[in-house]
Amino acid sequence: MRELMDAMRAYFRLPSAETLALKELEEAKRKLLEAQSAREFSESMCKYHEARIKRLTAYLHSVTEIK
Repeated sequence: MRELMDAMRAYFRLPSAETLALKELEEAKRKLLEAQSAREFSESMCKYHEARIKRLTAYLHSVTEIK
């Protein structure tokens, strides 16, 4: 019975500042990884669209010069 009461007290006890800081640090690391992945994707999409624009522009120039 005493073990049950101790477990309940531990469950409702406020976490220490160190525990909260550790949890927040881990969350910040996860968010950073997500942001870095999003940045990599965005940079890749920018390069893709830049190459596409360059290719289409060159194609249009070559087609219009022939006529």
